[in-house]
Amino acid sequence: MVLGITGGVGCGKSTVLRLLASQYKAEILMADEIGHEIMEPEKEAWREIREKFGEEVLTEKGEIDRDRLAAIIYQEDEKRVLLNHIVHPHVLREIRRRIKEWGGRSLIVLETAILFETGCDVLCDQIWWVDTDRETRIRRLSETRGYSRQKAEMIMNKQLGETEWQKRCDHRIDNNGDEKNLCRQIKELLGRP
Repeated sequence: MVLGITGGVGCGKSTVLRLLASQYKAEILMADEIGHEIMEPEKEAWREIREKFGEEVLTEKGEIDRDRLAAIIYQEDEKRVLLNHIVHPHVLREIRRRIKEWGGRSLIVLETAILFETGCDVLCDQIWWVDTDRETRIRRLSETRGYSRQKAEMIMNKQLGETEWQKRCDHRIDNNGDEKNLCRQIKELLGRP
């Protein structure tokens, strides 16, 4: 089974992934990590980004400066769309390759906040949405990533809203409680001990 895990920034997807890996021996595919891999120097996506965004998005070592690139794409919607058109097909291709490679595993979990926007939803047998109230998300992003309230809200506002998550996902995981509550929900949804 390929299980999609999605939800907005700061909702606690990482905790759900950790529990699935430790308690259910799930193989984890994180789209962000794959995105970083495909943007390594001299790879095809790196070349395309360099061509479209220029040398100013590169570090002195020739690597993509993610902070600089993020500042550009969160200020200009057309640049964000352009970057997505470059990166998403490469990520999707690599995810397909890994799912095929891991075909004999009983549970493969694919995590991305932009599951639907990238087309990764078609790879999933089920999709779970991890949900947490807005203020908790902002607090978590401040504590774990050092984000200001303004930056957290700017990112959150660019992501799907609650109504869209509800329409598109098979199940909602409520991550407003403790880890014991998360474990209970996961167990119920997987139908496994």
